[in-house]
Amino acid sequence: MTMRRWVDWVNVGLGVWLIASPWLLTAAAADTAADWSAWSVGAAIVTVAFFAMYKSAVWGDAVGVTLGAWLIASPWMLGFASAPAPAANAVIIGTLVICYALWAMRIDMTSRNGAAYEAYRRRPA
Repeated sequence: MTMRRWVDWVNVGLGVWLIASPWLLTAAAADTAADWSAWSVGAAIVTVAFFAMYKSAVWGDAVGVTLGAWLIASPWMLGFASAPAPAANAVIIGTLVICYALWAMRIDMTSRNGAAYEAYRRRPA
């Protein structure tokens, strides 16, 4: 397993947690804006992570950063900041998604530059 795949699997786990969290953090999912945000963003994170396993691209990592930023802002944008468990969950998972997306972006950029350097270095004189 490459380092890149490991980061993608972590994002899959975060997305799955986000999908399950409305049922696990509250007595029952109540079809609130917080629940729908968790379900839709969780599904998007899982989708982008699986796509990144197939073909990594910096734009996919940028989508991950955007989804993480939405999660951090969502308690205030959707009005559930007064609910401690869903709000904290959204902020924590959003922060982790951003960190892992930036890490994956760094891996993508470094591996591409490293491959270009190796091709340049091994070219005939």
